[in-house]
Amino acid sequence: MDERKLRYFLAVVEEGGATRAAVRLHVAQPTLSQAIRALETEVGAQLFHRVGRRMRLSAAGEALVGPARQALRAIEEARGAVGGVNELHAGRIEVAALATLAVDPMARLIGRFRELYPDVEVHVLEPDSAEGVSAMVRNGACEIGAAHLLIPAERLTAHPLGDQELLFVLPPQATPGHGRPLRADELAQIPLVVTPPGTSTRMLLEQALAAVGVTPRIAVQTAAREAVVPLVLAGAGGALLPAPLAHEAERRGAVVRALRPAITRPIGLVHRDGQLSPAARAFLAIATAVDRGSSAPAAPPHR
Repeated sequence: MDERKLRYFLAVVEEGGATRAAVRLHVAQPTLSQAIRALETEVGAQLFHRVGRRMRLSAAGEALVGPARQALRAIEEARGAVGGVNELHAGRIEVAALATLAVDPMARLIGRFRELYPDVEVHVLEPDSAEGVSAMVRNGACEIGAAHLLIPAERLTAHPLGDQELLFVLPPQATPGHGRPLRADELAQIPLVVTPPGTSTRMLLEQALAAVGVTPRIAVQTAAREAVVPLVLAGAGGALLPAPLAHEAERRGAVVRALRPAITRPIGLVHRDGQLSPAARAFLAIATAVDRGSSAPAAPPHR
């Protein structure tokens, strides 16, 4: 029982016959009559009494009128809902993002997206690792992923957003060092607050220290990333953090020191190869515009 047959049926009911219904629908009368007969076969009942050229509703036909109208209204509502999603007046987008990218660049990208498309919800999921981001994007749990671009890129399309510098954050009582970068001998003496092995920041820390021949002195290991800065401020040790988080910690009293050569990682957005939803296309357009420094609003994506 499809939409076309129900529309033909109601047109015959409202016009009082097949001839006028066919004219209204711009179809040949035999086509309309054939559709009505097919509908009667599907419901297993005669819907009209045919008296000459007139068609009068049977009891079964009268019973079908209300449900047929309800079904067509539901179809129109469904089309409207889909249209709202396509025009970004409704719907949602799921984004997988590393915790260390939540402040920069994700907060400003999501803020800009919500400014332009306030009717679209943004759901942010936080995997434990960059591999977790790529896995969530590959399996369809999220359409967009934000991670450092050292992740396996098989079946993924990457949109680079530049390099993110990481800085050492030390307790308030640490010697400032007049803003100069940390030396290798100083690094060897710093007790560290770290995230678990396998996390992106932990890997970068270990690589950076290994490059200058330093074995890390781990003081605290925590999977609760939100606890890292409070632990540093409480004097538990130093930590390696992305520059935006490091400067936020500095405003709270921590001491921030760089390392030379600088510790950086390329960051960006990834998505599966193939067609994206209108919301995902709009998000990528905004990210590209922000990365270029453009202040112009991103145009809504076309269907």
